[in-house]
Amino acid sequence: MYQGIKAAILAGLLFVAVAPAYGQEGNRMLLTGSGHGIIFDGKAREQAGVPKDIADYIWGMQKQLSTYRSDLHKIPELGHKEVDTHAYLLKTLKEMGYEPQGVGKSTGIMVDIAGADTSFRIGVRADFDGLPITEVDDGRPYRSTKPGQMHACGHDVHTSILLGVAKAYADGKVKPPSNLRLIFQPAEETGTGAKELVEAGVLNGVDIIIGLHSDPTREWGRVGLTSKTWSAYATGFTYEVTGKAAHGGMEVEKGKDAVLTAAYIVTQLQSIVSRNVAAADAGVVSVGLFQAGTVMNQIADKAVLSGTTRAESVEIHELIKGRMNDIAKGAQIAMGMPVKFEVIAEAPGLINNQTMFETVRETSIKMLGEKNVDVYSRPGMGGEDFSYYTEKIPGFYYWLGVANNEKAINAGLHTPQFDIDERALVIGVAMQLANIKALHERKKSGGTF
Repeated sequence: MYQGIKAAILAGLLFVAVAPAYGQEGNRMLLTGSGHGIIFDGKAREQAGVPKDIADYIWGMQKQLSTYRSDLHKIPELGHKEVDTHAYLLKTLKEMGYEPQGVGKSTGIMVDIAGADTSFRIGVRADFDGLPITEVDDGRPYRSTKPGQMHACGHDVHTSILLGVAKAYADGKVKPPSNLRLIFQPAEETGTGAKELVEAGVLNGVDIIIGLHSDPTREWGRVGLTSKTWSAYATGFTYEVTGKAAHGGMEVEKGKDAVLTAAYIVTQLQSIVSRNVAAADAGVVSVGLFQAGTVMNQIADKAVLSGTTRAESVEIHELIKGRMNDIAKGAQIAMGMPVKFEVIAEAPGLINNQTMFETVRETSIKMLGEKNVDVYSRPGMGGEDFSYYTEKIPGFYYWLGVANNEKAINAGLHTPQFDIDERALVIGVAMQLANIKALHERKKSGGTF
């Protein structure tokens, strides 16, 4: 969520969407009729100082953006295995005339674009990994072609929007106001992709960074912004319990029941937040996976638990991890069998920069109308590894509405039915172009981040 900007938002940064089923004019009328306060044509466009040819150009990107999204949606790949996606991005960026660069040993890609002001560089990030989810078979023509894998979190949307930003600059219709670095990131879902890119130097020479995330709880044409915590401190964890097998009916006393110990751990984990975290503070401990045993009449000799934690502050984050480790030690002593606790993934909280919030809020109001800009203060309890960037440099992350409730396009993130209204793609491109310009203007006018 990048906010704050002065009145002068230049040339084609303020424009939005076109639905595949409509022509440009039809979409503009639809936008007007649906109540979105988007700058679309006529007097509103003129007051914003947006030339008609720039407005038409951005409106006209819908077909290309839909193609990007369809192509990417068909080839979802899990973190660090995004071979086809990597190849597609390299090919597409080279066709635009860019020289994309690899980042470290990952499948990450970055593109540097020279701007008018070479003293300031803005990073723009999109992630591109998928999830191990089987997509619903409802006839959608862009359905995943990879069994058991799906873009169920909108990473194909994020990447299509960043490709649209790249194309807008490559076509020369919009001029980059400052140096830019477009960052295409793998492995967000594992919580490791951003960290690896940062360690490989992707932020070297970058002053600030922005990004966005698909939001199926908001209609297309709306955004959600916060100046505070966008996402929580998060972990992925496992417990491995090693017991001893025995017959489950005749010789239970000769075994060491890994299931019983694992169940004890699950119940103890629920005491952490309820009895260690203040009621006014936010924390979560959830077990999402419990695996044990092979037959019903045997004492299981091994059990594995996996889950996630969330915390609104680093203090609560460390408290939760400490108590989880204590529970492992206690279970091992109480139950008489080895218990191994491990944090397998970890991401810091994503704290937005205040100046960037102000800039993006002003930009969003100009583009979408104040009633379509949701500003909230409660911390989000999702996990997002964009936080590895904001640990190093000022950054801003915001929600982009992608839903169409009238057409029942509103399934939640990480579900087999997840989909978007593709008009949101153009809104995303227009928002990012506008924010880049606005952030440059804020810096130029003496703003500090």
